[in-house]
Amino acid sequence: MHRRPALAVPVVAAALLLLAGAALWPEGAAHASLPLVATFLDVGQGDAIWVQTPDGQDLLMDGGPRTDGRVRDYLLSRGCADVELMVLTHPHADHVSGLVPVLEGMPVHEVWYNGQEYGSAIYGRFLGLIAAEGIVSRTVRAGEAYTRGAVTLQILHPQTLRPSEANNNSVVCRLSYGELDLLLTGDAEASAEGEMLLRGASLGAEVLKVAHHGSDSSSTLAFLEAVSPEIAVISVGATNPYGHPSPATVARLRALGAAVHRTDRCGTLILTTDGTSYTLAPPGCWLYVYLPLALRGAGPGP
Repeated sequence: MHRRPALAVPVVAAALLLLAGAALWPEGAAHASLPLVATFLDVGQGDAIWVQTPDGQDLLMDGGPRTDGRVRDYLLSRGCADVELMVLTHPHADHVSGLVPVLEGMPVHEVWYNGQEYGSAIYGRFLGLIAAEGIVSRTVRAGEAYTRGAVTLQILHPQTLRPSEANNNSVVCRLSYGELDLLLTGDAEASAEGEMLLRGASLGAEVLKVAHHGSDSSSTLAFLEAVSPEIAVISVGATNPYGHPSPATVARLRALGAAVHRTDRCGTLILTTDGTSYTLAPPGCWLYVYLPLALRGAGPGP
């Protein structure tokens, strides 16, 4: 997989570069024209990812560690009236808690999760709201997919559940739009990564949401080599008590050429793509622009 050239530019210049990329893309090449937006919310020590598809669908994966409604309020303040698909990667509180106010305060059409039994009050509340509201729910396994228009969310893991291993039962998804793939890993650890490698899962992705907040229990070299990301997003809380992200994890990512972006330092990160080029930036700040390969004369990848 060829890597796109990256530039750090002001917002206005970035917009001009994206327009130029669209104009110079070779005629007849596969190219999605409307934008997909993936927002990696700064929720502290936890995960929350909001995806807006080109045809107006809203997908929410995890909700962060707080039940104060900040994720719900963020969505509502930006014009999201309902959520077509909610995905819970696993039942730990730093992923499920923020989904409860969303279920309480917004229409949610469908929920995907791994179906693991887990005895926490907040997870019980999550399941209870799904039942009480009559929301369509689905326990998902590797090989299933959600497709809307040009966007596909493919489930890569788990194939089967492991008793008492919440992290390694994480729902791992590959989100594809045009030429761009995002790998969203929940808190999958080395064992789950090894399973995906053995199954020959399609792991290659330009954008990686780093597993388990950058913990050294995840992101093995073999797994990262299979993904070969251009950028790596680490959702992590400032001065967290776990030492996340691990310096060794960050070093492995950088050694493979990935640009590392952290929510504890950058805040909320917004990725916008037309399916060929993409930008990543905190709101109102500099944009990192990843240009189409055609702009530097690269041919198709092997």
